[in-house]
Amino acid sequence: MGKKALLNKAAASVAIILLFALTMGLGGCGTSEPATGITLTEEQQNLRENLFQEVDAKLETLKELDASVLSPRNYETGMDHYKQAEQHLIRGRDVDRIESELQRAMQAFDRAEETADLAQVTFRSAIEARNDALEAKAPVFSSDNWMQADAQFRTAAVSLEDGNVNRARGQAETAEDMFRAVELEAIKANYLDDARETLSIAAEEEAQRTAPRTFARAKEEIENVEQMLAEDRYDTEEAGRLAELAAYRASYARYLHREITRMRRENATFEDLFLEVEKPLNRIAETLDVDIRFDSGLDAPAETIISEIETTLADKESRLVSAQQQIRNLRMENESQAARIREQQSDIAMLRSQVDERGDLAQLLEVQRQRDEAIQKVRNLIPPSDGDVFLDGDNILIRLHGLTFPVGQATIEPAYFDILRRVQDAIRLFPDGRIAIEGHTDSRGSLELNQRLSEERADAVMQYIRANIGTDIPLASMGFGPERPVASNETEVGRARNRRIDVVITPGWVD
Repeated sequence: MGKKALLNKAAASVAIILLFALTMGLGGCGTSEPATGITLTEEQQNLRENLFQEVDAKLETLKELDASVLSPRNYETGMDHYKQAEQHLIRGRDVDRIESELQRAMQAFDRAEETADLAQVTFRSAIEARNDALEAKAPVFSSDNWMQADAQFRTAAVSLEDGNVNRARGQAETAEDMFRAVELEAIKANYLDDARETLSIAAEEEAQRTAPRTFARAKEEIENVEQMLAEDRYDTEEAGRLAELAAYRASYARYLHREITRMRRENATFEDLFLEVEKPLNRIAETLDVDIRFDSGLDAPAETIISEIETTLADKESRLVSAQQQIRNLRMENESQAARIREQQSDIAMLRSQVDERGDLAQLLEVQRQRDEAIQKVRNLIPPSDGDVFLDGDNILIRLHGLTFPVGQATIEPAYFDILRRVQDAIRLFPDGRIAIEGHTDSRGSLELNQRLSEERADAVMQYIRANIGTDIPLASMGFGPERPVASNETEVGRARNRRIDVVITPGWVD
């Protein structure tokens, strides 16, 4: 396509866009400013606001009804009188003359409103077809046919203004068919213009001779999209995808045409073609640092490259998963540390409150000393290999990660009697306290099974301690299943930490 043709096409596109803007009603009307756009004096503006107020309100109503389309002659007659009234105002004519023109304008606008209301019922399906065509931008993509359809619709509207309802209905049905046809044309153009234009250029370049299969496939895909849209013009997702593919295929036909033409001009051989094809694969192989050979064709080096890429991606995926797990662990650790800090801050706040209330700092410090001393004694009894000892509010918590059970059972094996003996010694340090044995599981298995297993294991530990401790310290047991994890259940290490027995000691001084 030459430069002159391109310029002509651009000029036509601009004209069509301007036409579309006018069709969509972008000109505006019925405002407090004169339609002529002339600036009024303050006195004229005040007079205009008084005289034109009712007519301007009517214009707003007509705009909402689209009366300029549904009752064109009445609307145009009213606008003629409206503009004449503005001219009288600008030239300083008598108020009577202005009011007379406004009265004539109002009468025409009333008729336009009445006809537009009737048209909304009489032309309902034709109006819907017109709006759908506008939505598809028919004035832009199919301007000539749009103007013909809109002219037919105006004919129907004029017949309705004349009182010929039956004639108007028949003319509107014709306009409806025309709008539906132009809507489909616009939808096809919207999706296929790029592909058609590219295929047309390819045809001008005679790509169908040098790349006939690719050219034919592009043409066939365009025809398929046209057929799809003809069958269902509103199911455009697949049509849009295929239209884009058709445009690509047409562009590819042009590329093949250029390359084949160049090779013929340079008297290139089939060997030259194969060597050209190998170059991109060699660049990829060099980037991946793999060795490829072409003595068996292109499939083998392609498979080598794919395998290397898959290995690299798998390695990156593995490292990503590992990094994500480390991040989760760090977050859990940070949350645990934050919880401990909050507990310490709560303890400090409680101590300050108690000091304020009782004024007995020495007593509070003594309680703190007793608590720290008691915790240290418990820690001396429970080595880190068997469990962790820490404060949980006012309670002392012994987390027995060294005590395990057979899978799915609540039997205490003899190997763990020594751990429980040290737990008993720790409990004896608090003869006035209360003891709660808590069972916990990981998240594997059903919730019901884990709940029952946690209760049975906690009860087994409680019964063992009660039978061997030799004192009447209050003991209770309870199971929480997987509800209170202390680590991630996504890893074996985390699940092992979650399968645990917690011994919660509430010292007598708390009460």
